[in-house]
Amino acid sequence: MFFDNSQTKWNDGSIMLIIGKSTYSSVYSMTEDPTTADRWMCSLPSSGWSDAEYMAVISATKQWNPGNFGPSNLVNASHYSAAYTAGLSSSSGQGYLLAPQSTENNCVLKLTSLGSGFSGITFTDTEKNNCYKIDTEKQQITFIFSTSSKRFNTPASDISKVYVYGSISAWDKTNEAYNLSGYSDDGCFYRTMPFSAVERVGNSGQPEFLFHVFKKDGSDYTVRSHSSWQGGIDNRLVFINNGENMVVAMPGDDMDEIYQRCQYAKYVKPLSEWNLTDSMEQARISNFRRVPGTKHFYRSYHPYDPSREKFDTEVKRLYYVQRFAEQFGIRNDIALSGNASSHAGQTYTCAGQTYTISIPNYYQPIIASNNVLYVGTRNGHTPDFNNVIYRSNEERFAQWIQEVVEFIIDDAHPGPFEIHCAIGADRTGAFSETIGALCDATWSDLSKDYFRTSEMRIQEYRHPNTMRYCLRHMCGVDPATDPSFNEAVKQHFIQGGWLRPSQIDSLKQKLNKTYELTYYVTVPEGTPACYIAAQWSRWEPVAMEKIDNTHYTLTVENANDSQEYKYLCGTSWDYEEYGSDGQRLPNNRQYSENDVVAMWKNKPSTTDFEKVQLPSQTIQKTCIDGQIFILRGNKTYTLQGQEVK
Repeated sequence: MFFDNSQTKWNDGSIMLIIGKSTYSSVYSMTEDPTTADRWMCSLPSSGWSDAEYMAVISATKQWNPGNFGPSNLVNASHYSAAYTAGLSSSSGQGYLLAPQSTENNCVLKLTSLGSGFSGITFTDTEKNNCYKIDTEKQQITFIFSTSSKRFNTPASDISKVYVYGSISAWDKTNEAYNLSGYSDDGCFYRTMPFSAVERVGNSGQPEFLFHVFKKDGSDYTVRSHSSWQGGIDNRLVFINNGENMVVAMPGDDMDEIYQRCQYAKYVKPLSEWNLTDSMEQARISNFRRVPGTKHFYRSYHPYDPSREKFDTEVKRLYYVQRFAEQFGIRNDIALSGNASSHAGQTYTCAGQTYTISIPNYYQPIIASNNVLYVGTRNGHTPDFNNVIYRSNEERFAQWIQEVVEFIIDDAHPGPFEIHCAIGADRTGAFSETIGALCDATWSDLSKDYFRTSEMRIQEYRHPNTMRYCLRHMCGVDPATDPSFNEAVKQHFIQGGWLRPSQIDSLKQKLNKTYELTYYVTVPEGTPACYIAAQWSRWEPVAMEKIDNTHYTLTVENANDSQEYKYLCGTSWDYEEYGSDGQRLPNNRQYSENDVVAMWKNKPSTTDFEKVQLPSQTIQKTCIDGQIFILRGNKTYTLQGQEVK
C-alpha cells in the first residue's frame, strides 16, 4: 500500500495505516518509500482486508485511541486531513481511491473504486513510447508501461502486476524492487527509482529492459519490445541481439553512437559475404583468438557442439575452430558450458543439409589424457551469465576462477589451453578477461578482446561496457580509468583466500612461457631442398635450413610435440615423403628429435626450387592477433598468397 504525502507533507517520521470494517480493524506502520520522494509504503497480508469498508492514514504523533477503530471510534478527528491520496496494491493488483466519508465525530477515508484524480500523475506521449523518463536533477528514472499502447491489448482492469526487468534486475522477472506499483491518471503503470537501480548494463553496453505482465486469470507474458508500438518511437532505443530489448540512454550518452551499436548488432552476415581465404576472417567467424596478456591461452566458440545452426555460417565456424586448435597445438580444454561429448552422433541441420556431431581428432587425445576441465565440478554449479557478469564479486565466481587457475598451473596439464562456453561470448569473456587481468593485460586490450565476439555477426554483440561493469563490480575499481585495476583484481582473489600470490605468478609464467621445438631430419642424397608441413603451419610447406646435403633443421617457437607433420622436398604435395616401400606414409609423423626420410614421391626441378628461395632473417607469421609462431632459419614462405614478413 502506498500513501502520497506530497500534499500533507507530514514530517514527524511516523505514519500509520488503519484499515477495517465494523467487525475488525488493523493498524500498520508505514515507512518512507526509498524509490519515490514524498511517498510512504507498507505491506499488507494477501487476504483479510479486501472487504474493508474504510481506511485511514494518520500521523502517529496526533492523539488517537488505539482501541476500536470503527467508523464511530476515531477520536480527535480534527487532527486528520480528508485530502489524502493513496494507492492500494493487492495480490489482485486492484487500485483504490481513499475518499472522505462524513460520520459523527470522525473523518475517515472511504474505500472506493479506482477513478480519475487518483494520483495526479500523467506522462507525455514520448515518455510512454520510450517507456521511461529521466529526471536528471533528482538522479531518478521512471519506467512507464502504457495500457493504451497498440502493442498492449489487455485492459488495465485485467492486470494483476507489471514488472520491469532486464539487465537492470539481473534478468529477474519478479523482483519487487522493479514492480510498477504506481498507476497514473492516464492509464500507465509506473515506478520511479534512483539511477543506481539501473547501473547494470546488458550486451548493448546500456541498461536494457522489458516488461513482464501478470494477469488476474493467472497467465503472464513478456512484452519484448516497443518496436511495433504506436507512433513516435525512437528506434535507436531498440536493441536487436538474438532477442529484442529496450535500452536506456542515460544523461550524457551519445544517441547516435547507441544507434550505430544497435544497427551493427542486428545484422547477420551470411556465408556468401565472408572471405574465408583470409585468415583474419577465419578467426572472426570462429571467434578464435589469443587472450590478451598471454601467449598460450586461447578462447573460441565451442569446438564441436553447434548452437547457432540457424545461420548458414555454423558449419564453417566449427571447422575453423578445429583448424586453429590444431594449428596452435591445443592440449588442454576448459569447458564452461558442461560436457557436450554425449552429443556426438546427434544430427543437426544447417542451410538445408544434415550434419552429424563428432569429436574432432585433435580433441580425442585431450579427453583420453584427462586434460579437459569441466568448470563447476567442485562446487556443483556450471557457470551462467548472471553469476559471471553481474555477481563477479561473489564467492561462486571466485571458486570457478580458482578451479581454472589451479588446472592451468598443474604440471600435469601442459599448454597451450583453450577456453570456451557455447558461443564463446559472456562466460568465456568474463573468464578470459579475468585471467588476462591477472596476467597484467591492459584494459585497452581486454576491452577490444571482449568486443571481438561481435565480429561473428550472428546477433551476438558484446559491448565493452558490460565487461567494464563485471570487472568494476569484482574488484571495486573502474578498469577504464584506474591504472591499478590489475592489482585490485589480484587482491580481490588473494584477500578472499581463493588464490595465493605464488599461484598468480605461476599462472602468468606458464601462460607466457616460450616454447621451442627443433626439427632435425636426414634426407636422401640429391635432395634439392626440404620443407616441413605441420598442423602449426596449417599444412602449408615451410622451408627448412640446410646443414649439409643430407641434413636439414628448423626451430619453431610456440610449436609443441603433440602437433603432427610431414616432410616435402618441394612446395606442393607432389613432393611429399614416401616410405621405404615406395608408398605414401600411412600416418602423419609424431614428434621425434631425429627423423629420417626414406625417399620422395617426386623431386622438383632446380628452376622450381630457385623460385622459392627468398633471403630473410628470423621471420614471424601474423595470422590472428600477432605472434603465432616464429621460424628460425634463412627462408621465407608464402601462405594463402601473402608473403610473410
